[in-house]
Amino acid sequence: MEKTKDQKVFTKELKIQTFIIGIVFAADMIFGFAEQNFLNTYLVHVLGLTELHVAIMVSLSAIMGLIFLLVWGIISDNTRSKHGRRKPYLLIGGIISGVAMIIYAFSPNFYWALFLDVVIIGIFSNAYFAGERALVPDTIEPELRGRANGIIQSFANLGILVAVAIFLISYELFAIDNPKGSGTILTQEGHLFVLGIGGIGFALCGIIGFVFIKEKSVTELPPKKKFFVELKEIIDIEEFKEQKEFYKITLAYLIFQTGIGCILPFLFIYLFALGLTTLELLMAIGMGFPILIIVTIFLGKLADKHGRKKYIPAIIVIISVGVFSTIFVRNDAGVNLILFFILLPFILVAILGVRAILDTWSQDLLPPDKRGKFFGILNIVFTLSQIVGALAAGFIATLYGLDWIFVLGTVFFLVSIIFFLRVEETLVVD
Repeated sequence: MEKTKDQKVFTKELKIQTFIIGIVFAADMIFGFAEQNFLNTYLVHVLGLTELHVAIMVSLSAIMGLIFLLVWGIISDNTRSKHGRRKPYLLIGGIISGVAMIIYAFSPNFYWALFLDVVIIGIFSNAYFAGERALVPDTIEPELRGRANGIIQSFANLGILVAVAIFLISYELFAIDNPKGSGTILTQEGHLFVLGIGGIGFALCGIIGFVFIKEKSVTELPPKKKFFVELKEIIDIEEFKEQKEFYKITLAYLIFQTGIGCILPFLFIYLFALGLTTLELLMAIGMGFPILIIVTIFLGKLADKHGRKKYIPAIIVIISVGVFSTIFVRNDAGVNLILFFILLPFILVAILGVRAILDTWSQDLLPPDKRGKFFGILNIVFTLSQIVGALAAGFIATLYGLDWIFVLGTVFFLVSIIFFLRVEETLVVD
């Protein structure tokens, strides 16, 4: 794909569309933040379970996501309702999984928690995600897609900031000294506070997306296909060959995301273990998130100006140095706060910022009439990475301590460079 030196500009209508999609993504991130962190801390802090229980629940939830994002993606590709083909799933998924998250905070044991997270949230949150993730390539042309993703991902990062602010409030109001060890834990009331806000916000933004997002008229879409015909095409050799660049970026992205999967499920357990004060956490976040927003928008612009591939190796190397260095934050003398403040932006950019380029690159390679289905296939990036990352990091953390999850994550980041270099550039700049 080629474009001229004069970059296309956003129309007013496209800016509004991007803004609304950004809100939908922000709710996704708040909800996902709560699911990936506070559903896990609930097991450890409230039910008194181990990191192995966390790894089991994260892995099963990931398997459910792998199945149902594909299912909902195929269904949404072939939906021709008067409300569009993606928006109905924002509504259904947002309301049902949002309510389930609130109920989760009352789970009396591991099996209730497992049912709510793996079955109810696992099925219906992926309806929301299937509708949401196809919106960008469906409605925004490639020459504008990098910048749009930079803006949308910045909204998503602001959603994370809101989630962190909620966490800090809960930390201040509901955190207590760990009666069974060092550090602090969050009470059940604190989890209800966080999960309640996350669930309500997810449901409300599903409604907002359903009402305000504009999709193409269903009359412009190709004829529907039967579900099992679409499913069978996944293993068709000719289609696999035709989409080989898509599968190459899926593999590269999977390896990179596995590095994130090593860190993210245990990140807040790690932060609690540092025993930081609320003021110290505020200072770290106050320094880290503005850098994250600036870098994310910059990376989106970079993707449109210089293509998707050119700067990926250098970016990954830079963030890897920062993430690896996190192992030195804790030592026999205590916690090195200055080093933690310096390194947190690297962790945030690795987890949240690089997606501005990687999402744009992978969206470029989606077949136009099968984006929902191929997003379901691409979801292996975010599901299998959780399974491998959580199990590997859970094992490493159990043997050597939580700090070593950052070393393990760095290994996956660096290995991914080899595979990204094998993927074709999708935006050729004259």
